[in-house]
Amino acid sequence: MSTPIPELGQLQPLFFSPMGDPIYHYGESMIVRFVGHRGVVSTSNLNGGYREDLQYAFNNSCGRHPDVVAKRSTGMRGKTMTEHYAALAEDLGLPLAVTTGMGTAALIENTAISTREYHGVTVMAVTTAGIDVNGGRAGEPAAYDEFTQTDLIKPGTINVFLFIDALLDAGALTRAIVTATEAKTAALQELMANSRYSEDLATGSGTDSMIAVCNRASETVLYNSGKHVLMGEMIGQTVKESVKEALAKQTAMTPLRQASIEWQTKRYEITKEAIIARCLELYPSLQKEALEEKMIQMDRDQNLLATVAAIAHLCDQNRWGILSDASMSHTAGSMLDSLFAENKITDIKRMDYTSVADEPIYRTVLSQTILTLAGILKQRITT
Repeated sequence: MSTPIPELGQLQPLFFSPMGDPIYHYGESMIVRFVGHRGVVSTSNLNGGYREDLQYAFNNSCGRHPDVVAKRSTGMRGKTMTEHYAALAEDLGLPLAVTTGMGTAALIENTAISTREYHGVTVMAVTTAGIDVNGGRAGEPAAYDEFTQTDLIKPGTINVFLFIDALLDAGALTRAIVTATEAKTAALQELMANSRYSEDLATGSGTDSMIAVCNRASETVLYNSGKHVLMGEMIGQTVKESVKEALAKQTAMTPLRQASIEWQTKRYEITKEAIIARCLELYPSLQKEALEEKMIQMDRDQNLLATVAAIAHLCDQNRWGILSDASMSHTAGSMLDSLFAENKITDIKRMDYTSVADEPIYRTVLSQTILTLAGILKQRITT
């Protein structure tokens, strides 16, 4: 059983884990003090992997660090992540040998908590999250080569404490990390979160971490935490719910915010700026300020959004090898033709989707989409 460090002993816990572990907000960190025998799987470089001897875990925020705010650094406290987390633990007065931790640029006060209980077993997910800056998709080109470079990793992280008030063996607790990771990705999918490094949707950030904790003293013993069992259902629901709430708190990333042409298709470079720039190329006599004001409204037009989002997904399936060039361009072209007709655009020549050499057909379709939106913007500013 852990002994509170003096500073924590003077604080009131923010809340407790389902097992009764007090959780504190101390400085720019959230600290968990384990008051019983816990099984822990941590993705941290500090005492990571499966452990049964840990007494503390933390989630530290660098989100108020002046250099981080100014984008001059990520707030690293050492040459390696191990050194970084060790320095943070020492700053917090936590014993290095029995502490694990995570780091984030999200603020601790934007933490989201979700719980589920079945048959007397409670699962709690405690999440901080930010994806706008550092969203990425598994398998896309790396941002840097750690073998030859020392580039700074962008801040922007989804961190999850997953508490399970039951006894899971090492394998089942590790499987819980798999289920929780799928739930995190499902949350991002439902929000149409963009990767910042490719044309794809994000599956997470490049720096996500997770710490799963079970109760080694529980009389309830479970051997499975996959999606087919109730434990997996509870993990999936709590993690997905807490990730969405944390993103809403940190960056206002909600379904309402994502109901936007730009927020859904900036990965394809369909942005307000790109549409306005194309409009000014076609109609240089128009005023940029007026276009910007009208574009704010057009970006939220549900009918336009439905069409552009559908075209983007057609392009996705074409890139993934599901839809042929011909079927994708035919269907997308029909949708754009309908927009031309509905908006009475007569002064723009539509592209031939097969005429651009050395460019994938889907890129031509995206260029036509921006062209069409520029024509619609001109119509709305002049009528």
